[in-house]
Amino acid sequence: MPTRFPRFLATFVILLSASLAQAIDQEFSLDTSKWTEQPKTVNLAGEFNGWNMNATAMTDPDGDRVWTTTIKLDEGLYMYKFVIDAGSEDRRWINDPNADKELEAADGNGGNNSGILVGPDFRKLPEPKPDHINTDAVLFNRNDPTDFNLSPNGIRIRVRTQAGDVQGMKARWSIPTARAGSEISLSLLGKERGADIWGGMLDLPKYPTFDITIECWDGSAHLGTSQNAEFSGLSRTDVSRKFSGFQVDGTKANEFTTPAWAADAQWYQIFVERFRNGDTSNDPGDFEYERLVPWNGDWFSTLPGEAAGEENFYNGEGNVWKRRYGGDIAGMKEKLPYLKELGINALYLNPMFEAESMHKYDTADYRHIDDNFGARDSKRHPKQLGNRELYELDGTPVAPGYVQTDEPSTWKWTKSDLIFLDFIKAAHAQGMYVVIDGVFNHVGRASPFFMDVLEKGKKSKYADWFEITDWGDEKNWKPMDEPFEVHGMPGGIQWRAWDKDNGHLPAFKKNAETGLAQGPADHVNGITRRWLDPDNNPDTRDGIDGWRLDVAGDIPHPFWREWRKVVKGANPDAYINGEIWSEAQPWINAGDQFDAVMNYQFAYACVDFFVDQKLSTKPSEFVNRLVKLQYLYPMQATLVMQNLFDSHDTDRVASKMINPDRSHYDDQNRLQDNAAETGYESRKPTDEEWKKIIQMVAFQQTFVGAPMTYYGSEVGMWSPDDPSNRQPVPWDDRGPYQSGVGFNKKIFDEYKKWISIRNSMPVLRRGFFAPISADDSTGVVVFERSLGEDRAIVVVNRSNKAQSVKIDVPNGTYIDHAMSDSKLESDGSLTIKMPAWGVSVLTND
Repeated sequence: MPTRFPRFLATFVILLSASLAQAIDQEFSLDTSKWTEQPKTVNLAGEFNGWNMNATAMTDPDGDRVWTTTIKLDEGLYMYKFVIDAGSEDRRWINDPNADKELEAADGNGGNNSGILVGPDFRKLPEPKPDHINTDAVLFNRNDPTDFNLSPNGIRIRVRTQAGDVQGMKARWSIPTARAGSEISLSLLGKERGADIWGGMLDLPKYPTFDITIECWDGSAHLGTSQNAEFSGLSRTDVSRKFSGFQVDGTKANEFTTPAWAADAQWYQIFVERFRNGDTSNDPGDFEYERLVPWNGDWFSTLPGEAAGEENFYNGEGNVWKRRYGGDIAGMKEKLPYLKELGINALYLNPMFEAESMHKYDTADYRHIDDNFGARDSKRHPKQLGNRELYELDGTPVAPGYVQTDEPSTWKWTKSDLIFLDFIKAAHAQGMYVVIDGVFNHVGRASPFFMDVLEKGKKSKYADWFEITDWGDEKNWKPMDEPFEVHGMPGGIQWRAWDKDNGHLPAFKKNAETGLAQGPADHVNGITRRWLDPDNNPDTRDGIDGWRLDVAGDIPHPFWREWRKVVKGANPDAYINGEIWSEAQPWINAGDQFDAVMNYQFAYACVDFFVDQKLSTKPSEFVNRLVKLQYLYPMQATLVMQNLFDSHDTDRVASKMINPDRSHYDDQNRLQDNAAETGYESRKPTDEEWKKIIQMVAFQQTFVGAPMTYYGSEVGMWSPDDPSNRQPVPWDDRGPYQSGVGFNKKIFDEYKKWISIRNSMPVLRRGFFAPISADDSTGVVVFERSLGEDRAIVVVNRSNKAQSVKIDVPNGTYIDHAMSDSKLESDGSLTIKMPAWGVSVLTND
């Protein structure tokens, strides 16, 4: 039988109230008495301290090798781990061996986080009784944005009750003096660990202050308060302190705002080097570490100029790592009309700044756009990446010999910089927003600031910018033709890097109080202002529209709190999106750091449901996860989450469909390492697999949050993980390509169709999500998106068989937007004929 959720189509307004939850002392312990090697330190890291591995130290007070700490936590579920020897190179994160296994959750790195449930455990309650409400199991905290979220988008509510204990629930806002108010029935949205989840969304009242109350009932038993009996019509019996009415300051809805445009965003991620080569005059290929190859070359074959032999593809000569295809800004500009036709209105660009690699995550100079993306005026030199012919913002040349420093007032512009700013102007003219990658945790070894440290050692102005672990022999503090034949080796300077010790990505020094050390923090702030507002005039829209932050969790929270002020000061409408693979409440919910994150939690849920077969999530479990996704963050953040399936860090969604039941998301998908033993199919999808992929896209376009398409997925690209997920786009005028690869017009049209449906319907971009039914036997999920009076009902048939699906809806004419706007008549219900792997979107005409 399907799981059905009560639906309330009448439109009212909602809000709610409760007494403050009391923090509870919670002890954590780790017994290491039987360990062969004893840790020097043990720390506790989790959602409660922002996953800061140094914030909560544990002690061994009795000397019995049992490490403990006690912290105060409000009621709720928290993920955590223990960090062993946090300050050493041997640092490791481990689970709590004594934690409840049912509460574990994937950590996004191939393992699990432990979970601790603070407060009542619904799973252990006695069976509910008729005409009775277990008042101790009605949980709501108005200071928790998960339960009570006041935003410009409206008021969102969540209440938890014991499963099966409550029959119905209403919430109300009212202005007693004006005899004004409105109420709504809250929907039963889902279940979680023995609890029923009730919730809803209402418009924000146009009053500076208003009162909130809530009531629930089970038969003759009522719980709640009524400030205005004539308005409510409900009794005052069985009143609980939990639901005492409280007053709300409506002006606080603007304390945490996200850019309004980001809720309407249709994202498209571009890996610039592989998107489109529009200008061959800036092509790479000058240095040993880069080799220009034909755009349409067979990816897995030896290309012109490469060392022959399969052993040289990943290893040996490492052909695949040296390949350059010449993608650039001119190519992106050429394809702006194509992207507009697809329905794209927001671009996320992988790193644009000068760097040695093809991926540009090894920044050499944040001040300038890489000259392989823009223009080169002279032959490059390995120690002088890019041209240094400088210009004013209006294009006037700067006198030869001008010297830039780390001081922002000295920064000028290169031709490549001006070409990029012109691209931004062209994108804006097409109605698109442009967000670029901010790689602020580390730089590349070619950074002039890092090179200065290698040449001057402790005497360098930038000595405090980096995590130097050993200064080595002072005799080696000097300019060298080949510095890395000495530094990173015994006797040379040693450093911490993001990739590995003495690696290619030297890490900026961190500071517990400021997040980043002062030097790099000031530099990053200057860079942030430079690209958000090039002319230092916030009234002009001449810069980027926001940042995507690489490995954002590696920089402590204090920096991001101050950095948000810098961003919003330069452009109040800028979008801040962090790369956080786990649940990201510490970066989002206080409204003082990011607007959103790349929503890998969404990707996990979708792959588990749509892709996996033996390990697939049941429909009822899937909708419970969707409810949780909607409530993880304040609604203003949920609406602007970047909902993706794949990226430059994963295998493509088409290949995911071909390779189900991986141990977890983004695992066993790299041909050269983690898929070597288990195997990974790199073939083209079958027709049925394409149908399932398009079903995923349709769902992505109808769920809460802003969809993101990874470049080329819309034309049918498939591939394993890095580096194969970074192949060049098979444009029609760049072929012929290797067998089976090409521009798939049918897939493009399907993407375009579903993107158009979302773009044309505000309810799909800004509406509240509520499940209607989930049938574990047929694989059918039905849910609703609501925005004021508007409703859209979405039906998903995740099965290889056609299904007849009956939905109770008010009388009227309904349009199925997925079926060429076909019309259906309802006499209180509709029966939808759903094809295999089909999706329908219904609205009342």
